Amino acid sequence: MKKLSLIPLVIVLIWGLTLGISAKEAFAAPDAKKLKIGVIAALTGPVSTAAIPHSRTTQLCADWINSKGGITIKGEQYLIDLIIEDQKDTADSAIAAATKFVEFHKVKYLVGSISPMQTAAVASITEPARVLRSIWHGEGAPMELNPKTPYTFRVPVVPRDFAPELLKYQVKAYPDAKKVTMLFIEVPAADFLFEKTKKEAEALGLTVLGLDMYPGATKDFYPVLTGILNKKPDAIYCTALPHLMGGILKSARELGFDGPIFNLSPTSPEVVRALAGKDAATDCIVPAPDVTSPEMTPKIREIRKMLLEKYGECNFDYVRQWDSFWWMVQAIEKAQSLDPTEVAKTWEKMDHLEASSGSGKMGGQQSYGINHIGVLPFAVTRLMNGQMEHVGWFTPEIP
Repeated sequence: MKKLSLIPLVIVLIWGLTLGISAKEAFAAPDAKKLKIGVIAALTGPVSTAAIPHSRTTQLCADWINSKGGITIKGEQYLIDLIIEDQKDTADSAIAAATKFVEFHKVKYLVGSISPMQTAAVASITEPARVLRSIWHGEGAPMELNPKTPYTFRVPVVPRDFAPELLKYQVKAYPDAKKVTMLFIEVPAADFLFEKTKKEAEALGLTVLGLDMYPGATKDFYPVLTGILNKKPDAIYCTALPHLMGGILKSARELGFDGPIFNLSPTSPEVVRALAGKDAATDCIVPAPDVTSPEMTPKIREIRKMLLEKYGECNFDYVRQWDSFWWMVQAIEKAQSLDPTEVAKTWEKMDHLEASSGSGKMGGQQSYGINHIGVLPFAVTRLMNGQMEHVGWFTPEIP
């Protein structure tokens, strides 16, 4: 029998290692096709503090999927080819980036966008083009996702759906906190979120003192918080990105407010603590996990390990976006099709998807008018005396 030469095998392995991919992917790559998926992210501007980690984790998830051979559709392998565009945190730039994806890159799948205005702006381009999109965040307002956006999905839980669970927790953990006020980022969806949260709070017997809003570029929170504290609230509910929540917490404590402060945005507790300082980091509750906690799932621990190896850092602003991309890939494989229409029809009916936090399903038909909302567990963390306490895992009700 003629002996096979090992030289070609060695060359393939060296080629794979040079590119930073696994042996399995190295052998699959010559025959595998490419599936282009776009990532639209505000890599510059105020939202970049969250968007940069989000885009990095999306790339990491794509690499992880490729390392396992990519996506298999009817026996054919596809390796994911990510294309990233900066939407610069403005509606005009978001439209320009979305147009580039559709017209130039010819993508049929897109992940990203955080702010409600940009999400709505991008939809004006992607929906007519039948581009399937998995958005990163939002407030839960109709402008982001509704029956007229059949190609838009959202996996992560957002403020609208965090609010009921956090309010229930407040009633249990802080029974004397009867009067609440709200401080939201100034976006078109803020009034909608306020009305939803106010209704939930009043149903629990709480008194809502009102809503104040602040621009996303705010650096000095003393003036707005001075006005809020004049209302004599027992608790404050915010929407805030990491750097904003740190500023709110620090300023409120320095002004003498000692009641609980809840963030309806899933801001990494370790980032908030670092920005506010340990002395100010007490009675602050966020719907996000301490990713170093032993209460984390095996998948979150795995993702954290990969992030630390690749980027040297990891907090929940990274981990949170894994599922946005992973669920889209699971839907593509379930549909066994690359046609966005077929994938959308399959995705909206899926009653079991693997998630970093365990497992989840699709919901939202009654709540949003379209079954395009991820229903999956989320963790709540309380900052107390400078330490991070794992409150527990919660699953929102999103019928």
